[in-house]
Amino acid sequence: MIDRLARHTSFFAPAAVMSAWGTVMLHTIASGHINRLLSPAFRSYVFAAAVLLFVLSALHLLLYQPESVTVPAGTSPGRLRHFMRWLVLLLPVMAASVLSPSALSSTTLANRALDSTAGVAAMPNMSDKTSDDIKMAQAADPNQPVPVEVTDLITLSHSPEQIKAFAGRKVRTVGLVADASGSSPKLVRWIMWCCAADAQPASVELAGNTSGNWKDTQWVEVVGTAQFPSTLGHIVPRIEIESIKATQEPDEPYLSP
Repeated sequence: MIDRLARHTSFFAPAAVMSAWGTVMLHTIASGHINRLLSPAFRSYVFAAAVLLFVLSALHLLLYQPESVTVPAGTSPGRLRHFMRWLVLLLPVMAASVLSPSALSSTTLANRALDSTAGVAAMPNMSDKTSDDIKMAQAADPNQPVPVEVTDLITLSHSPEQIKAFAGRKVRTVGLVADASGSSPKLVRWIMWCCAADAQPASVELAGNTSGNWKDTQWVEVVGTAQFPSTLGHIVPRIEIESIKATQEPDEPYLSP
């Protein structure tokens, strides 16, 4: 009886683990956690991989049969061996489901050269929606803050004509606080090309009253005046803060090219 149970356990183990991995993938998609791990262009592949794992699990059960050879699994070494097989297969599943990070940390910001990314890394193109929002805000009331992304301000800083047209405009943008308690606080957004492994930070400087109990990598909404000061020919966008407040993480926490 114990030997037969051991054979069935060995038979069902691959299908169970493949199904578990497929479940983790689907849960990652359904919970929105995939937004922090993968660029939108590649998320459909995760769904396809999850479906494929379930199909392979079903095929394993339908097309193969348990081994008919009796194995001495009833002994203590045999039970331990089968337990370890399950443990080795299931530990990565549990780790991926429970221990995956919720966001990139402030340490990652520092390690990926936060100070050098303003204007060095390729910026995502300004979206049509952002461009339309800017035009509508300018047409409706020049005194109203224009909704922009951190990367939009960096893109504007590359063109003297755009700097001249946009400098002094009141803007509203959302991002992560970096060096919140230091002398050079910044507002950061991550740019993701493929996945969290290749994400790079882009930042603009914050000036003025940044007082508050802010924590590094906390999401905030900043309203202020866009400035483009030049130091030795190097222009770094800056926001002169009018107001700053905590806000929720956007639906898409990373920007994509």
